[in-house]
Amino acid sequence: MSMTMLPGISSTIMKTVRTISSTALQITSKMHTSSPCDSKTNTPEIKPMKKKPKKKPVKTQPPPALCSILVCGEHKTIQKELGQDLLIDTLASYILTKNIQVPLIALMSNISVYRKNMNGILRNDLPKTLDAEIKVGRFSARDDQIIKENWSVLQKQAKREPYLEENEATTEIFLNTVKDQGPKNNIVGYFLSQGLPNARLATEVFQRAKILLFAKKGDYSPEEDQVIIQFVEKEGNKWAALAKRLERSSTSSVKRRYELLTTDYKGGQFTAGEDEIILSEVFNANKNILMDKNITTEDWKRIGNKLGRNQQYVQQHWVHCLEPRLTRHQSGTLHRDVRKVLIDHLLEHQMNY
Repeated sequence: MSMTMLPGISSTIMKTVRTISSTALQITSKMHTSSPCDSKTNTPEIKPMKKKPKKKPVKTQPPPALCSILVCGEHKTIQKELGQDLLIDTLASYILTKNIQVPLIALMSNISVYRKNMNGILRNDLPKTLDAEIKVGRFSARDDQIIKENWSVLQKQAKREPYLEENEATTEIFLNTVKDQGPKNNIVGYFLSQGLPNARLATEVFQRAKILLFAKKGDYSPEEDQVIIQFVEKEGNKWAALAKRLERSSTSSVKRRYELLTTDYKGGQFTAGEDEIILSEVFNANKNILMDKNITTEDWKRIGNKLGRNQQYVQQHWVHCLEPRLTRHQSGTLHRDVRKVLIDHLLEHQMNY
């Protein structure tokens, strides 16, 4: 079987893939197997063109039913008791006076969850009786954009005496909040929820805004590495507390960083030689890996030890880099720009992401 050179993978690696197993990269009948060289020299039979079936309209979920935020009796009580000294009171007063429309199903489940850290709210954190129509978790890029735009509008109300800078206002609302402030935070959360395609709890949207505005992402700095080492030596494996101190949203990421700092694991980009080893070891562990996706934790640990790398980083490199390229090569789509195909699909079906 001829193999097209994969971008970013050397000829040595491709040779290794060929010799791993004759069955490892067999292309099933469901995959693309045609080749220009397979065509016969005889004039092909001309068949009448088949009419393309009409595309079925994509079913879109109807928007959630809306109602006045003041339908909730608790909000009417809060409105009467609001002061003028605290910024949260100023924002809550603005929102309630504006009498915005909010998802009725979310308002009927006006739950408040207090979070000190940067972790998102999961369905397990909420009552089991929560209505299934209320979406929890997995915010899209468009959802995040809507939340940030809504906060940009709302924070302009912070420009009152005594005047607060933008960063000070954001910090006061999201970082200096206290547990008893939950109902007022929810009012802010309802404002931030405006325009979201699904009904969500205000408390989850409030926490999501906090993560978007404050949680650090990307590579760890030398200063953060030093904090991690010193914190674990003094406090132990309190990953949630450490993540909060670093203003990171993922406790597992902080834990992996500590493991990387305290072991002899190699870091940096994977080399072509390492890719070759990963391919060989993965197919030796499971010749049908591209079909059933099954490989044990012990296998990843063994491969990681062989490379002198963290097993989770090796697995991520396989899942996000090597496996997709091999799969696309087998299906005959390696030459196609997948991003353009996805964008065209979204535009054709008027899908927001």
